[in-house]
Amino acid sequence: MPALSRKSPRSLPASIVVHSYPRSLAARTTRTFSRKMATFNRDHEHFFRYTSGRWLWDEEQQLRDRYKAFNVAELQIVAAQAIGSGNCVSMIKLAEGGYNKVFRLLMDDGKQVLARIPNPNAGPPFYTTASEVATMQFARDILQIPIPQVLGWSATSHNSVGSEYIIMEEATGTQLAIRWDSLGPDVKLSVMREVVSMETKMMSLSFSQYAFSHSLSCANTYVLAVSYGSIYFASDAVEGAVPANIISETSAELKEKVSKAYTIGPTVDRGFWNKERSTMDISRGPWTNPKDYAVCVGRREIEWIKNYAVPKPPSEARLISKAQSCPQAHIQLLEKFLQIAPCLMDVDPELTLSTLWHTDLHSSNIFVANGHITAIIDWQSSWAGPLFLQAQPPPLVDYQGGVLLKRPDNFDSLDPEQQTEIKRKIFKSTLFQLYLVETKKRNPMLTKAFHIDHGKTRRLPIELAGNTWDDDIVSFREALINIEKYWKELGIQGECPYHFSRDELAGHALDAEGWNEVQDFFDSIEDLVKRDGWTHLETFDVALRFFSDLRKGGLEHLKGEDRENFEKETRWANSRH
Repeated sequence: MPALSRKSPRSLPASIVVHSYPRSLAARTTRTFSRKMATFNRDHEHFFRYTSGRWLWDEEQQLRDRYKAFNVAELQIVAAQAIGSGNCVSMIKLAEGGYNKVFRLLMDDGKQVLARIPNPNAGPPFYTTASEVATMQFARDILQIPIPQVLGWSATSHNSVGSEYIIMEEATGTQLAIRWDSLGPDVKLSVMREVVSMETKMMSLSFSQYAFSHSLSCANTYVLAVSYGSIYFASDAVEGAVPANIISETSAELKEKVSKAYTIGPTVDRGFWNKERSTMDISRGPWTNPKDYAVCVGRREIEWIKNYAVPKPPSEARLISKAQSCPQAHIQLLEKFLQIAPCLMDVDPELTLSTLWHTDLHSSNIFVANGHITAIIDWQSSWAGPLFLQAQPPPLVDYQGGVLLKRPDNFDSLDPEQQTEIKRKIFKSTLFQLYLVETKKRNPMLTKAFHIDHGKTRRLPIELAGNTWDDDIVSFREALINIEKYWKELGIQGECPYHFSRDELAGHALDAEGWNEVQDFFDSIEDLVKRDGWTHLETFDVALRFFSDLRKGGLEHLKGEDRENFEKETRWANSRH
């Protein structure tokens, strides 16, 4: 049976609950209502729209998810007040990603400040902004991680700006992505070591729903004591949140300070809020043990699929597997998942400690100056979760290719491009190995999480269970097959509670073959088109022509029902010309 070779791609193209806001937040925002809300100025459409790229398919929905109108003049007033300036004299869109837009505002006294506006798809209203600000302050003040200071914020759209917002300092230094290729090996090594220092700080504190005057060492107590969820300010009185009690070895003064200032509350993980999930009566935390968390993911998806998943006809599916559009196929796999989810989380209790983790430490989220890290940005959606699920090598140093630590014997006879690629692989391999060595020396618990026996086999079913319908059923099925395959090696007592038949495995093998072909295809065009159809503005016409030519070639070589289905599935590529 062909194994799935890489991370799952998205399938080819194919209401929000109103929450009651905490009283303290309402008090802050009510003071702004004396200002009359002005009509949004359509001259600022370029501020409201996503303008950094295009999508070949589903573009209308992608743009709708990223469109956010707001009162520009009022945002400028709020930003000026936050830093004690008179008036804003200039405002530009500095950056935008999948979930936020960032603006740089220049004041009449020369001061500059950033304002960030979340897109509609950023996450649950109130919770996303409130948690991000609290998490940033916790990481900055308690963990002593360099993070731009938040100068003002609102976690509700019921204000003069007409949107949630964060006003913050601009990160000092230069984005590492801009500098990385020009840095020498010694500087890159120094930056890597500072990343390890950041991770050590994040690992230094773990959270509990119970207060203890001393550190815990009993494994069973660890299991009972954890608290998984997102971080909030205690002053925001988030419903269901509990004090952020620290169980790590630290001073009583720090424990008291944190438990009074911060809470652990509902997760802002988008998987618990996307689409109709925001209206569903489901548990969003805080959770008190790892097994409850894993089971909640599976139950959530079963309920959503039962009530809201709409099957697509085969002619419209454009999917790798027919099972992708069959609700019952997803439910059956998720029911298998629920049978083994508690077992997957039955690991060394230290590896399930509640740990705050930044899961996206790539070069665009790190700023440097004079060879040192000056700021870590993008803490949105970071949460305190099970260590072995959270902890992964940072994208900055992670390397999944074959280890290559020296040049091949025929290096001198290779052409310049091949030599450059080999040197790149050698450096990435070396940096990653040095990162692992540094981590083992300074952060042994993280090393333990990295090297848990069959860690990936345990982790993948939990990671993939959360979005099989809109993402990929094939890789989820593969993960469950591997649990049965390695059941004995996982050290779980008894027999695996489910069994895939020979016919099911044969069918999966065919799906896996197609899955890998799609992976290889998108890998080959990664510089032109991303897996969700996104492409740069300047490459849109080229990308569209590329897919149109593929369509033409397919129609020429197919006949009968296959041709008819392919023609329907690819009309989008022809209709956009």
